[in-house]
Amino acid sequence: MDQRLKFIAFTFVACTVVLKAAAQDAYLYIQGDKTIPFYVKIDSVMQPRYGKNYCIVPKVHAGKVNVEILFQQNAYPAHHFIINMPADGHKGYFLSRQDDKFTLTDIATKTIIDPADQ
Repeated sequence: MDQRLKFIAFTFVACTVVLKAAAQDAYLYIQGDKTIPFYVKIDSVMQPRYGKNYCIVPKVHAGKVNVEILFQQNAYPAHHFIINMPADGHKGYFLSRQDDKFTLTDIATKTIIDPADQ
């Protein structure tokens, strides 16, 4: 597990550096495990999918953002999350599953967002 968190942190830092160099816009990064492909909707708008196990959403507004995670072939029900984007707008999360329940874990702070708590 420790290696996985190191990999996640490294991936987040690498994406942060690349995206900051490319543009100063706010963004949201969500990474899943390698077994469950997912899609992301932000405020009811489907986001482009460039990879099966991660999503980088550019130009995300500050404040409360409604995020919906959908799964390939409807393998699991859609999960709704509310993410509080900071003023600088850069956040990264790891999507994890226990049974049929999914949560988002903030990569930097390790804070867990459970859709059942919202």
